[in-house]
Amino acid sequence: MSFADLLASFIGRTVEIYFAMNPLIVGQLMSVDGCTFTVQINNTYYYSPPVTVTVVADEIAFVRIIA
Repeated sequence: MSFADLLASFIGRTVEIYFAMNPLIVGQLMSVDGCTFTVQINNTYYYSPPVTVTVVADEIAFVRIIA
């Protein structure tokens, strides 16, 4: 089982994505492709809609499944 296959089983759940050099991302896992996945995060502005972020799997340190 690959990392993408394992991560795909958690679609729809809240995840924390940790990077070696960048701040973490917290949001809902939306989709998983072979080497990328998308996460919907809440924007930090009060009235802004959620934002979808694409993450390259090679750039992450680890993923924590929250809920």
